[in-house]
Amino acid sequence: MYIKYPHYIRRNIQLLSLSTLCLVSSFVIGLHTAGNVQPIHLIEAGGTMQAGDMDGNGTVDIADAILILEIAQGYAPASPDQLLADPNSDGALTVDDAIRILSILSLQ
Repeated sequence: MYIKYPHYIRRNIQLLSLSTLCLVSSFVIGLHTAGNVQPIHLIEAGGTMQAGDMDGNGTVDIADAILILEIAQGYAPASPDQLLADPNSDGALTVDDAIRILSILSLQ
């Protein structure tokens, strides 16, 4: 026996089905991407990091330029303290930052 429902009930059933499908797919996608979370480290305001001192030893030397090159090429992740010590303060550690340190060291 076939029951004929009014149009608005059929429409509500369709919307409920679509909503359920969206909810389930969002949950599945959320479970799939849950492991891709990067931790956030707190940066202390007014820190005493010297510009270019990537290893935090208090002096800017060739080791700092090497660390910047490793970060710029993707061999090592940048820590919040290292980002804070960015030589040109643009928020990104690039090859230009390493060149800046090396040029300053060559003048000393």
